Amino acid sequence: MPAVTVHRELPANIPTMVMAFGGWIDAGEAATGALRYLVHHLAAPCLASMDPEEFFVMAQARPIVRRPADGPREVQWPQSEFFVWQPPAGRPSLLLFCGMEPHLKWRTYAQLLLDVAAQCGVQRIVSLGALLADQPHTRPARVTGRSTDPTWQALVEAWGMSRPSRYQGPTGITTVVLEAAAQRGMTSLALMGQASHYLQGTENPAVLQALLTVVTRVLDLGLDVAHFDAAVQRFRARCDQAVARDPAVQAHIRQLEQDYDATGSEAQPAPQADAPHSAQLIQEVEDFLREEREREGGV
Repeated sequence: MPAVTVHRELPANIPTMVMAFGGWIDAGEAATGALRYLVHHLAAPCLASMDPEEFFVMAQARPIVRRPADGPREVQWPQSEFFVWQPPAGRPSLLLFCGMEPHLKWRTYAQLLLDVAAQCGVQRIVSLGALLADQPHTRPARVTGRSTDPTWQALVEAWGMSRPSRYQGPTGITTVVLEAAAQRGMTSLALMGQASHYLQGTENPAVLQALLTVVTRVLDLGLDVAHFDAAVQRFRARCDQAVARDPAVQAHIRQLEQDYDATGSEAQPAPQADAPHSAQLIQEVEDFLREEREREGGV
């Protein structure tokens, strides 16, 4: 089986790709959630896919068995897929990529991904990510960004989103792909949503909405994401109920709120080691939110 399977003829006139990876930099599943929303809302068909056999340890990213109501059960493998949106004449097309962070052969994976993008004419990339930060769930989710494209960088600075990168340490597949893209002459815009560090494993519609708001603004997609407001309100209400169980967490959140209000849209540092977000507390909050979500039938 080839490493990349093309499902339809590759167009050669797509200037921009938006990508997101699940895993390490996908707090609250906000980045991949935003990408999947774009695919669904834009009705973007699948263009190509990458063979998971080459890049994943299946004992760590196990395939899932599904049994459709009208057919035999199916095995669903870890997916790395390209989608294409081709709007009416006069507007540029858009390449969309969504995948899990691979376990193996990162450089090979990045080059194959960019080979498809280059064949489609991609010249610039928007990457979506989300990280855990000192972000209170009671306040609008922040999104920061940085770009190697002068026009995009001017936008994120004008919108108060600019975040110079001083980080050194372990990194994710997004950094590898963007570095390889720069070597090919492609420019990029890296957007990073900030999720509450005490809600680590919880789907976060507030960060998802924040990322979509910025993407639709940057790319002039004209998407209305206001319908997420109700989901965000329900999410915050459930979080309020969950953290009300622990006075220490309530006090910590009040401090986060004060810091947030004092700094406005500025990015906050990573949570301190002594912050009250032990594994037991995180598990209790996540269990509570999951139970509430199941009781309501999902967000």
